[in-house]
Amino acid sequence: MTAALGTLVGGDAVRFERLLPGPIDRVWSYLTDSERLPLWFIPGSVAPAVGGAVSFDMGISGQVTAYDPPHVLEYTWDEPNRERGPVMDALVRWELATEGDQVRLVLLHRRLPTATRPQFGAGWHTLLDRLVANLQEREVPEIGSTFAALEPTYETRFAS
Repeated sequence: MTAALGTLVGGDAVRFERLLPGPIDRVWSYLTDSERLPLWFIPGSVAPAVGGAVSFDMGISGQVTAYDPPHVLEYTWDEPNRERGPVMDALVRWELATEGDQVRLVLLHRRLPTATRPQFGAGWHTLLDRLVANLQEREVPEIGSTFAALEPTYETRFAS
């Protein structure tokens, strides 16, 4: 595991920061394009306007709350039938900033129930590793084994 670990901030949020290969419009497309989302995340759609619908396979829905391409994307996250317990009215915020030929990505997933934070930590870490691999055009890590390897780290890291 070479990527920086996520942090717990504000008591209810997980935060990640990554420096990615640019350009920024390419990174933005991986966050918003229904054709690119499944390459690193899961199939879904993100409406290109505040108030628009967000929907991801696996029963995740929400609403866009901030949309400023290619710098800020924010949406609510409702997952009522989550196997490890429901998550309702959480908030996912993506911020992108150009730094030379790279892009600084900051991900903040707020309003998470305490019991879910280690899973979201391991999950986002895994998914961001997959995003980086796509952007670097190299082999994309498998989700299940990567998540399983990271989850104990985040359980310890985010222990109350």
